[in-house]
Amino acid sequence: MNRHERRAAEKLIRSGNPKNLSGLLNSAIQAHQSGRLEEAESVYRLVLQALPQQPDACHYLGVLLHQHGRSEEGIDYIMRALSENPHYVDAQNNLGNVYKETGDAAKAEQAYRKVLALVPNHFEALNNLGIVLGDLEAFEEAEQSLKQAIRLQPNRADFLQNLGSAYFKKKDYSKSAEAYRKSITLKPNEAEAYHKLWRTLYIAKEFDEAVKVLRQWLEFDPDNPIALHTYAAHLGGELIPERASDAYVKETFDNFAGSFDNVLARLDYRAPGLVVDAVSRAVGAAQGQLNVLDVGCGTGLCGPLLRPYARQLIGVDLSPKMLAKAEGRQIYEALIEAELVHYLEQNPNRFDLIVSADTLVYFGNLVPYAHAAHNALLSNGHLIFTVEKKLEGDGFSIGVHGRYCHAQDYVLNTLIEAGFQFVNIDEVHLRKETGEAVIGLLVSANLS
Repeated sequence: MNRHERRAAEKLIRSGNPKNLSGLLNSAIQAHQSGRLEEAESVYRLVLQALPQQPDACHYLGVLLHQHGRSEEGIDYIMRALSENPHYVDAQNNLGNVYKETGDAAKAEQAYRKVLALVPNHFEALNNLGIVLGDLEAFEEAEQSLKQAIRLQPNRADFLQNLGSAYFKKKDYSKSAEAYRKSITLKPNEAEAYHKLWRTLYIAKEFDEAVKVLRQWLEFDPDNPIALHTYAAHLGGELIPERASDAYVKETFDNFAGSFDNVLARLDYRAPGLVVDAVSRAVGAAQGQLNVLDVGCGTGLCGPLLRPYARQLIGVDLSPKMLAKAEGRQIYEALIEAELVHYLEQNPNRFDLIVSADTLVYFGNLVPYAHAAHNALLSNGHLIFTVEKKLEGDGFSIGVHGRYCHAQDYVLNTLIEAGFQFVNIDEVHLRKETGEAVIGLLVSANLS
């Protein structure tokens, strides 16, 4: 919103005409829906300057702040809307959505139940309640809620996908696959359903069926980066790409952004803490004096841990939706959407410390990264990162889940050849996957 538009909006608000207020809110909502978030936020706040408890402005501003990663502040605004209008069903449902996406399944459940107390056949709330009940491992009730939502809306393929996900969490892979196949019948060209069906069959060790699903997916969507990468990972051999494509990484993490922190918490994700422990060993006590680059920063999980060391903290990632979440932490001086090797190459002799937690699992060949990192570090700089460990053989390989693993000797030799002087590699437990520990390598290297 430019200065002229702001003054016009302020004049409309001062007029006190309800029609003017309604028109302003509608314009803000349209801007919000069109992705013009700064414009929408400006108008919402203007309205709230005149009417601090206006429920629509509070509700939609709360949703917008959550989208920006400022979820706690967003919750406060939605609660203000509900205190003004306790029967505001959409606000109550969106409050549940914010709790769901930030990992508070118990509070999300309470919010959805309040919606259903007001509107018993609110199919969106029934669907959402089923999702969080699955997260809470109340599987029977989750199934009942999702099936009720499907009875009310039998043509909603996404509801069937959520039923499939509930069965998946229950480890009933047969019923999970059945639900995903039904969703594909309703919506044959839905990429997400094929991805979830592939994952289910892969976890169930039905590898031949999993490959068939990937082939079916590629028949209607031959350029889909996730399907292409996953198919190459299944086939192996000479078809293995040296790294995941930018498109694969961007689409994967844009899709994952809303639930990223919640999912990693359930997986006992340790990489950020391990990385920052290594930072402490490498540079000593935090004194806020370093130029720090968080490579593949995602939602900014490493940011609060790195902040005490940093005079300047910059995050780089390919996923704009992950960066939007990181922005809400208000930790970084800058967040940049870029391919990381290219960014490192374009910023020579700039950083005292470059860190990355589980970013390089999407790189097989680490040579370009090692040289680019060397280029971007100052003469006494430190490089710290994690990768998954290749348990047998040398070099690197790719798993059918699409991530790479690296042999310890390969990592060591790559860094030495790139010009790093001191390299330390420790075997670590990164997280859990299907109940099993994922073994990784915690790598620290410096130039002098």
